[in-house]
Amino acid sequence: MTRILYLYTEETTHRGKAGGQDLAAWLGAESGAQIELVVTSDLDALIGLPDGGYEAVVINTHGDADDLTPKRERGLLSFVANGGGCVAVHAAAVSGRNSRPYVAMLNGAYQSYEPLQEFPVVIQDQNHYLTVRMPDFRITDEIYHLRDFDPARCKVLATTHWQGRQLPMVYVREHGQGRVAYIALGHGEEAWRHVEFKKLLLRAIRWSRGADLSDRVLRWGVVGFSGMARAHVKWATGTPGIKMVGMCDINPECVAQAQADFPTLSGCYTHLDDLLAMPDLDVITAVVPHSDHEPVTVQALRAGKHVVVEKPFSCTVAEADSMINTARETGKTLSVFHQRRWDGDYMLIRDLMQRGLLGDVFHLEAFIGGYNRLGPEWRNLKHKSGSVMLDWGAHFIDWILGIAGGKVVQVYGDFQKRMWHQATVEDYGQANIRFDNGVTASFTISSLAALNRPKWYIMGTKGTLRTDLDTWDQLRLVTYAAGIRQDCTFRVENKDFQGQHYYRYLADHLLMGEEVPVTPESARRVIAIVEAATTSSELGISQPVQAGCE
Repeated sequence: MTRILYLYTEETTHRGKAGGQDLAAWLGAESGAQIELVVTSDLDALIGLPDGGYEAVVINTHGDADDLTPKRERGLLSFVANGGGCVAVHAAAVSGRNSRPYVAMLNGAYQSYEPLQEFPVVIQDQNHYLTVRMPDFRITDEIYHLRDFDPARCKVLATTHWQGRQLPMVYVREHGQGRVAYIALGHGEEAWRHVEFKKLLLRAIRWSRGADLSDRVLRWGVVGFSGMARAHVKWATGTPGIKMVGMCDINPECVAQAQADFPTLSGCYTHLDDLLAMPDLDVITAVVPHSDHEPVTVQALRAGKHVVVEKPFSCTVAEADSMINTARETGKTLSVFHQRRWDGDYMLIRDLMQRGLLGDVFHLEAFIGGYNRLGPEWRNLKHKSGSVMLDWGAHFIDWILGIAGGKVVQVYGDFQKRMWHQATVEDYGQANIRFDNGVTASFTISSLAALNRPKWYIMGTKGTLRTDLDTWDQLRLVTYAAGIRQDCTFRVENKDFQGQHYYRYLADHLLMGEEVPVTPESARRVIAIVEAATTSSELGISQPVQAGCE
């Protein structure tokens, strides 16, 4: 069991105690984490650091410049000099700034700040443990200016620009036998809920305890070589730490094409057994018809491979359970490719909600469709695809679950087959969902929609937003959050497929033990809603979802 001290000060302007609660939750979610986090505002805990059985200390304090008394100073510096890890967050450069030894260890002290604002963080080194695979990002936070900072005494990993100068945002250094990381970010909740800040903090803790970047590479293969599979190849092979080594498709023409496009692959096969027999294969992505997800996944897991399944997870909850149970039995990672959790409009909606501009969301409607004659491809065959809702609908229902929160208590479904009889999948499907927090949601998908409805229509107690399918890169919000009516239009900046983010997080998980990008249990909830909606449509009455899928 690893013991870590989290030290904060009792004040309201920074995320002190709340940051400790955040950190405890994050550490608990990491795969294989066996960590005891001791959270305290008693600065005298620094005195006992050397003999407290700790491996690292996280300092998130904001107090007087003289808070670091001689005894506390000796305890901390002795701990680090003798091999302990120290992660200093934001205002840790404020408290203790009158202690010369502390400032020397930290390689800087607070001098002044720029008020809360959005600014870019530029990654300077993607070959370090803290910042590997991390892109540049924007964050809303305070900007600190440091005095007594010497770039020659540390390794600067991330910076921002301010009036012609580069200011350090993240840097690391060694102090005696110990390691010190300073993250200048982290003033308040907006920074702490940022995914990259979370990564930086968790990685800094691990690095301070001795973790280093491995030269291990994930050897990846793809099952199925359709157009979507080619997108997976682009995303996966564009991710540092992932190397494509093999593929498989039942169509010999697809295999021949893969051999021509990727002549360095170790193996291209028409049989799954042959791909899974490759000794240098770590993980596969299954890009096959929905009805084949379960058998392909179970076989791959039993062959000792980690598995990514294209969405939807499965056609039935029973199939999802089979895959989840097999992953648990084999100890292998199973994840579902819900890459659209990183789509720009969805992330913007979540951000506007977190800022309180909608108040309490209580109803949402979502739609996708058009007037389209269904073609002969397998997606339009019900025994292969499972349902009209298990293609684009899987994304929308996943989004709805992320927006609504709470547990699903009731689903009412309506599925109709009216016109495109050359295909067997439904022409129209609707799921109405009620959550235990009082939120209601309605999702509609149809190939008989001659006029479009809004893609999103979300109502809250302080505002309403909508996005139209024809102009889905713009989002309109009318809000009364400030006490007056404000009619705003937001442009969606991040509009492309976000598969590169998924594979980045997959590599972070498999190579560094970070969280699974999409858990199979969360994807199972989508399948349970579609299954309940289907049963409801057949019986004409609302249905609960299966136990454990709420």
